[in-house]
Amino acid sequence: MPKAIELRKVIKILKPYQIEFHPNTGGKHSGKFIKGSQSFPVKTHGKKTMILPYALNGLIKKFGLPSDVFD
Repeated sequence: MPKAIELRKVIKILKPYQIEFHPNTGGKHSGKFIKGSQSFPVKTHGKKTMILPYALNGLIKKFGLPSDVFD
């Protein structure tokens, strides 16, 4: 299970997989990771928000990423 990581680091890790972060979608204090027609919402309060392990696992499952991508 991956450890919590800052949002800015998650964005950097996912960039090679063509997964973009859109901060102004999903309502107040949230954004979405988007690739094609798939999206995954996350709660955010700025780029230093910690993305918790359950959300990182959700990103791995949703986008079919390698299980060690956040290690």
